[in-house]
Amino acid sequence: MKFIELQNLESRKTASQEQALNSFQQEMYREFLEKQARKSTASQQPFEYFYEDVISAKLNLDFKTRLGQTYYQLAEDDARSCLEICNEFRKLSQWQVSGWLNNALKFADNLVLHYIQDISKKNPQKYPEAGDEKSRYVQLSKMEGPISLVGSFLKDLYEERNRLEHRTITRSDGSQELLRPQRNKVRKMVGKMYPEVLRRMI
Repeated sequence: MKFIELQNLESRKTASQEQALNSFQQEMYREFLEKQARKSTASQQPFEYFYEDVISAKLNLDFKTRLGQTYYQLAEDDARSCLEICNEFRKLSQWQVSGWLNNALKFADNLVLHYIQDISKKNPQKYPEAGDEKSRYVQLSKMEGPISLVGSFLKDLYEERNRLEHRTITRSDGSQELLRPQRNKVRKMVGKMYPEVLRRMI
């Protein structure tokens, strides 16, 4: 092969590499702009952004009007807390799930209380085996229709959240041991159950 042919081959190779690099840079820049747009939307409308991100669908319901100012503002604060931990539900890691789930349950509590008190026209019941939060979930699980599954899922998620937070076991001899949290298992449960909870609350 002649020297001029080698030069032409090398210049074509360099041009191809530059084009690939430019394409890669453009893709990175596009992803950066999309991420900035998501952050902007999340900070301006945390309730709607959080809800739509979790269910992977657009909301066709005015929750601000439906819930009323108090429930909506509280839920918006809880949504903002979740988004501070992870602003893309599909990218929620097992290491973020504990703090995220704590706030996500509080977000759902606003919807649950609205459903029990304003839609069903009932007072929240207290069950002996449960505190206030879990009692609401138990009450929902005993209702007729699709809402019962919401209650069951929230109860399961609540119990998993507690397992992540309270990891000490006391042995018969009085010694204590810290259990390793099953974060990956909880992340999978959250991925399956929490979107279904929000879909059924619409």
